[in-house]
Amino acid sequence: MNAFDLQMYIDGQWYDPARTERIPVHNPARTAQVVGSVPDGRAEDVDRALAAAQRAQRDWAGLPLAERATHLAQAAARLASIDESGPRALTQEMGKILAESVMDFQSPPWVWSYYLDDLDGVERLLTERLSDEAGDLEVRRRPVGVVGAIVPWNWPIALLGVKLGPALLAGNTVVAVPSPFAPLGVLKAIEAIGDALPPGVVNVVTGAGERVGAALAAHPDVAMVAFTGGPEAGRSVAQTVAARLRRGVFELGGNDAAVLLDDVTVDDALVRQLATGFSMTSGQVCFAIKRLYVHESLFADVVAKLGDALQETVVGDGLDPEVTMGPLANERQYKRFRAMLADAEAGGATVRVFGRKRDAASWDQGYFHLPALVTDVRSDERIVAEEQFGPALPIIPFCTDEEAVALANGTDYGLTASIWSADRSRAWELAGQIDAGVTAVNMHGFTSFDARAPFGGVKGSGYGREMGKDGLLEFTWAQQLNDRHSVQ
Repeated sequence: MNAFDLQMYIDGQWYDPARTERIPVHNPARTAQVVGSVPDGRAEDVDRALAAAQRAQRDWAGLPLAERATHLAQAAARLASIDESGPRALTQEMGKILAESVMDFQSPPWVWSYYLDDLDGVERLLTERLSDEAGDLEVRRRPVGVVGAIVPWNWPIALLGVKLGPALLAGNTVVAVPSPFAPLGVLKAIEAIGDALPPGVVNVVTGAGERVGAALAAHPDVAMVAFTGGPEAGRSVAQTVAARLRRGVFELGGNDAAVLLDDVTVDDALVRQLATGFSMTSGQVCFAIKRLYVHESLFADVVAKLGDALQETVVGDGLDPEVTMGPLANERQYKRFRAMLADAEAGGATVRVFGRKRDAASWDQGYFHLPALVTDVRSDERIVAEEQFGPALPIIPFCTDEEAVALANGTDYGLTASIWSADRSRAWELAGQIDAGVTAVNMHGFTSFDARAPFGGVKGSGYGREMGKDGLLEFTWAQQLNDRHSVQ
């Protein structure tokens, strides 16, 4: 028996399906180690979860907003105080350092607080009224019904949280499908919050995405799908949802550009932000820096100092307190990342690695890779044109502001970006020219987000928004009630 042999969560109960097949969950730091398992679900398990969610939805939506908020606040408190077993399970299944796994579990309470701290504002969003001598008009934002939430392996609790909080506050119920590469952390989170919510309000079905995720997206009882993941799977799910004329929010990753203008001071603070901005979670973050464009006058200095900073990186098992960067999460991602680096080198690029191995003797037992800087690289190389999702950063010089904007916009992605300059007005002007859902000035990453503002992408990065007012309204549909008559 492994430490984390877990069950599905359906209708307020832990549930094992009649089929006995289970999916083993391997530790990417020690690939031969199985740290847990989950049921390998099928379409009938999706049916069971959706039936529970359907039964619960009408009563849940019928509760006053304040009561739904009380339930969500209790869930937030439990998640914020979860014991270390949750973060440890997450680190062991997908590799990131324990401090990042703790942040993952702390993220939903932070997002939900935006709504919970201003219930009057939420009420105004959900019900708008206009009354004058012509009569009354009311616009009600009604819940869509049952939401299917499909979450990835890199930050699964955080990315479930940005869906769960607003969906529940709006009166929906949820059936979630975690990635088979990282289901344990999600189930530990549900274990913490489950009793705070009525049965059936939140359900979790585990299994291969091509089975349970596809069954969820195609199911007639799913009113909306909220998906975060890769573009290939996202497009497939979006086509299924569109064919049924149902709603969807899709965040499909980013190839996020950071642009350093010629007036930037290349000091330790800047270099540390850049190093963290691309290497956090081994580069496996949708909004991490994936491309760095540096004015030609600063190029050599930035490359040298960034390399020096990366020498401090210690790569190894994420549970080791001395480790600052863990392995890549799974074999598929590891092989893809390595192939992209190899292609870049074959095309003439220079790839330099930095940092040190925490345990050289066990290095080949995990999906480890030292952080790398890639220079002399063409824009059409995969490492530049695609989202690499690994700890390698291509650095490309530019001459003018106009060229920098064109380079930053030169991919099919548009999730996040950043502009760095000593002149805030100049940076602000250029930021408005970047085709990205979030463009920050002099910062990149977690510090550039605000739960009050919408998050999401354009172009191949998807559509729809999470967080903020927009993130709440995505989970509703507008009904107009009108008895207004013209005044003679």
